[in-house]
Amino acid sequence: MNDSTNCSERPTNTPKPAERVRFHLSGHSRPYDPTRQAIRPDLADLAEAEHHFAPHYAKPADWLASADTILRASADSDAEERQRLKAGDRFALLDITGGWAWGYAVDGHVVGYVEAAELSPAGRDRA
Repeated sequence: MNDSTNCSERPTNTPKPAERVRFHLSGHSRPYDPTRQAIRPDLADLAEAEHHFAPHYAKPADWLASADTILRASADSDAEERQRLKAGDRFALLDITGGWAWGYAVDGHVVGYVEAAELSPAGRDRA
């Protein structure tokens, strides 16, 4: 008597291969204001997910300006000034790269870059 099982039979409890789901983007791209909406080619504020596509979304973290500083249009100390932040002003942080923090000033929702050394997480005791 041969106790081998037939390899061509699929056990009934094995899941079926996943069906391919195809989708496409449709409609027109929506314009946005880069000074008021936190959207970059690689990352966007999670609040924009319903209206704008980005490869990644981030939930803003609540940070504070630890000193008076400048919110700039790009990660460059010579970039256009968008807004001045005073010590204690809230900043919604979305990304830190190369010493620059990207996000928006909570007061006025102005998007831009701040030198990361000029910020500290909200709620953390500052010496």
